[in-house]
Amino acid sequence: MKRFLVVFFLLCSVFVKAQQRGGIVVFGTIYEGDTIPMMYLDAVCVRAYVSPLTEEEKRKYRKLIRNVKIVYPYAKQAGVLLDRYNIVLAQAKNDSQRKKIMKQAEKEIEYKFGPRLKKLNRSQGKILIKLIDRETGSDSYALVKELRGNFRAFFYQALGKLFGYNLRSKYDPVNNEEDRMIERIIYGIETKRL
Repeated sequence: MKRFLVVFFLLCSVFVKAQQRGGIVVFGTIYEGDTIPMMYLDAVCVRAYVSPLTEEEKRKYRKLIRNVKIVYPYAKQAGVLLDRYNIVLAQAKNDSQRKKIMKQAEKEIEYKFGPRLKKLNRSQGKILIKLIDRETGSDSYALVKELRGNFRAFFYQALGKLFGYNLRSKYDPVNNEEDRMIERIIYGIETKRL
């Protein structure tokens, strides 16, 4: 009987000691009289891997990756410049000063980006128009109309239509398959996977 009591007390002391060690303190909530541990987790973005089936699809996807890599920096820069010009235009005192600022901005953009943008091919131009919509929140036609007026916007839209562009193109990754692919490519670029 003594051995049994000794073993019993040893086991009890081990269990008590085990209860004291290795505890984790976490936030909790009480739900219907029961305490439930609660932890905050970081947001997780789940992306599916794009696996084209045929060689033709692989070739088109590689071409789309190349084109997005070429025009995405221009779209990012367009968003930055638009924010900067909106701040400057908000400080303009009258319409004549506003027109002067816009002409100066147009010359600056033409000087910085004109030669490189003229070298873009048709598919890169279409992607750039969509990415400008993505970065600025409004399509190219609305931007030109807001900044340069109705006539200029109409003229650029008509000229763009002659060459196969639509300045009113919207970026819609939810409903448009190509835009969804572009969004995946941009995610890969921003996470340095592409």
